[in-house]
Amino acid sequence: MKTTRALGLTVRSVLLGLGLTVLTNLWIHYAELVMSGVQGHSAIAATATPVGAVTLIFGVAGVNLLLKRFLPQTMLTAAEILIVYVMVTTSTVLSSSGQLHFLVPTIVASFHYATDANAWASTFHRFVPHWLAQTNPEALDGFYKGKTTPPWGLWGPQLFVWIGFILTLTFATFCLVSLMRRQWVDREKLSFPTVALPLAIVEAGTDDGKGSLFRNRLFWAGLLIPFTLTLINTLALNDPKFPLISLRADTDLAQMPSIVSSPPWNAMGRTPLSFYPFVIGVAYFIPVEVTFSGWFFFLLTRIENVVGAALNIDAGMTGTQRATFPFIGQQGAGAFLALALVPLWLARSYVKEVVSMAFGGPKGELDDSDEALSYRAAAIGLLVSVALMITFCVVAGMQPLIAALLVILALCYMVAATRIRAETGNAWLFGPEVDVNHMLTRTLGTGLLTPADLTVLAFMRPVLGNFDMRCLPMPHQLEALKMADSVGASRRKTFVAIAIATVIGLISSFVIALMLWHSYGAEAKTDAWRTSMGRQPFDNLVALMRNPAAPDLRGLVAIGFGFAFTAGMMFLRARFLWWPLHPVGYAMANTNTMTSTWLPFLIAWGLKILVLRYGGADTYKKFAPFFLGLIAGDLLGGGLTTAWGALSGINVYPINW
Repeated sequence: MKTTRALGLTVRSVLLGLGLTVLTNLWIHYAELVMSGVQGHSAIAATATPVGAVTLIFGVAGVNLLLKRFLPQTMLTAAEILIVYVMVTTSTVLSSSGQLHFLVPTIVASFHYATDANAWASTFHRFVPHWLAQTNPEALDGFYKGKTTPPWGLWGPQLFVWIGFILTLTFATFCLVSLMRRQWVDREKLSFPTVALPLAIVEAGTDDGKGSLFRNRLFWAGLLIPFTLTLINTLALNDPKFPLISLRADTDLAQMPSIVSSPPWNAMGRTPLSFYPFVIGVAYFIPVEVTFSGWFFFLLTRIENVVGAALNIDAGMTGTQRATFPFIGQQGAGAFLALALVPLWLARSYVKEVVSMAFGGPKGELDDSDEALSYRAAAIGLLVSVALMITFCVVAGMQPLIAALLVILALCYMVAATRIRAETGNAWLFGPEVDVNHMLTRTLGTGLLTPADLTVLAFMRPVLGNFDMRCLPMPHQLEALKMADSVGASRRKTFVAIAIATVIGLISSFVIALMLWHSYGAEAKTDAWRTSMGRQPFDNLVALMRNPAAPDLRGLVAIGFGFAFTAGMMFLRARFLWWPLHPVGYAMANTNTMTSTWLPFLIAWGLKILVLRYGGADTYKKFAPFFLGLIAGDLLGGGLTTAWGALSGINVYPINW
């Protein structure tokens, strides 16, 4: 029988997890709101393996080894360290881009930026409930100008409803994870490349024996390469005597005149050259057919652009029609929907058995006693959460059918993003340009949408409808359960830890963010891009209300093509083991994720092919610590230099965006 400590959820692990969660939220907000645009920073939570969480857990592992040597009775177990890590990752991911850093500016923008010239007040203000947006002049003035403290009484309604909504959404995604964990982890055996480093650090933090990662020379060799480059680049930003060796996507192949100076090649589109070490490291642990498909389909999109220009496809097209050849955003949207829905059909026997168990039918071979939530609790929790989110939108003014479609489409996109992350460990995840908001407005058209529908859609865009999916909690929730199995931690105890961290972390994150915005000023000394993200939904809203969009038939056909093509590859992979093209690679290639990371995927694919062909599986395992070192060195370099910049005011080289 496992001891309480072996289960991971102890008083000290929870307290340490909460303390590091609050610290990480402060780190995220200061770096990304205050340092961003002035000093530079590495994104602390927006990468698949988070910079902040890895930096902190590396430190926890090091301290734990000291405790093992001098106070062995006080050292943390591997399960406890893991609980700390998953508490930080699953909660602080809500604090950055695509979540709070887009949501809070949206809450304040609709009234602050209303002028006689743009006529926002007469166009949509009557459709905005008082609790949905911050409308008080005192609160708005302090938020944008700074040099004040938040008037908490004025912020109360907005904090209550939006914290409640986000908690409901995160619970819904955890219910989905609990229902599908066995299928994705145990049966389909998705690769989960992003858990390799955290698990290795957790294990090394409790066992520094001969086989420990911390005793492996290849690991430290891999770590020192990107870590040293990050230090040199940070020094170069502060002292011109040092050379800047940028590894980021700063060089665009499409901007090189000697290569693409004339038509049709100059229509290739953005094709940056990058060498992100942590992306190469993670991609080493991805199946070769996935890495191959990622860069192959991305380059295919560049060829499609060139072919379209050569054949003058869509030349002279006018009007508001957005779907143009090669329909990259539409293909991506169809691929995301297929990744969410087709696996349910392929696993229909499992789904039927889960549904039967959840609603009192006969039990099959499944046993949910060790799942994070029982299937009954997860199914009811999902239905209630979805109903609450739909009710939220309806009370705000949206038609019930539109509200249901919004929530269901958003969850489909999140499921697809979670599968992509589980199979590719993508550096950071953007969805297709045709996100949920775009699909409901510009693709399906605004004919069935009322002005109130459009207004609520604008407010919901940061949390349900945006293509920026870097900070979704669902992938971290699934990875938490995957890692819990590896260290013998209880899945149900892990859920309790995640729930505690999410509630406390989200509240603390809102408080810290508002304190910083009111102190520095959203239009004075904080990041201008994040401030502008609050205005963007309403510029789009007014454009749609003044110029309604007809259904985009070409776009719908392209979405159908993307869905069918992805589904076809799924069925081929299920039937033929030799099929070389992976649907996840196709889905990623139609997003901005692969735009920045195609070359690291190509490099990792080539290296892995060579290692497996000429060294075999044993050589592949032998070199694994080196690639774990590439990930660790890059993330630690970004984390420590960003912390250094926050404390000292120096300029910082961003390693991951």
